[in-house]
Amino acid sequence: SVFSLLREGREATLKADALDDAFLECDIHGAIELPETVDAVMSDNSLQQVPVTWELDAQQEEQMHRAGPASYEIRGQAQGLEALCHVNMIELNYLENGDFETGSQEPWTVTERGKADQIYPENKVGDSLDGKWHMHFWSAAENSVDFSLEQTVEDLPAGTYKYAVSIMGGDGGETEIFAYVKLDGEIVATSPLEITVWDSWDTAWIRGIAVQEGQSVTVGISVKCQGAGNGAWGKIDGAM
Repeated sequence: SVFSLLREGREATLKADALDDAFLECDIHGAIELPETVDAVMSDNSLQQVPVTWELDAQQEEQMHRAGPASYEIRGQAQGLEALCHVNMIELNYLENGDFETGSQEPWTVTERGKADQIYPENKVGDSLDGKWHMHFWSAAENSVDFSLEQTVEDLPAGTYKYAVSIMGGDGGETEIFAYVKLDGEIVATSPLEITVWDSWDTAWIRGIAVQEGQSVTVGISVKCQGAGNGAWGKIDGAM
């Protein structure tokens, strides 16, 4: 039999000898879509993709969404071997240019209610919360700083979200500054902010924003300053 096998050989069933780990990054607000196949090193040393069955039930998936950003290991089976998927649950920032690092105002919209001397993106590292850019405002005349800065996000997956934005500045006098969230054009939540002195950043957080499928979401900051001294000024940064 041995000499016969040497002469004629025998066809063996191709099977997986080892599996590569799978890696997945998933938004905590989105569905967890585990891969249907994993890479396998076969018995003939070839690399193929083989079907896999994961051990993830609905209760575990719900817990992964509710726990916030974290990393998990999901186990499964593929051709009799144990498979492993490393799932990194992250919180995506659905805002574009939230740190103004593009150097442009887009896609933010400024609505002026006063006549401020300056409202524009500024490149100045020492005046930024992070990076180099931020939104700058300044005006010398009393009651001339009065504007809103906002961005609308369409087609958000249904879920619960949070919004944050930061501001610093000075010479504000009497102020009315707040972050806000609109759903379908109506303000549903606000959070107060203030400016005091240079490099003293104030951050507003609005949590528990329940978004339904198809709703339009607008986030922004409203800034109104009476002004004192040489005029009100400030920097806006870190929207997420």
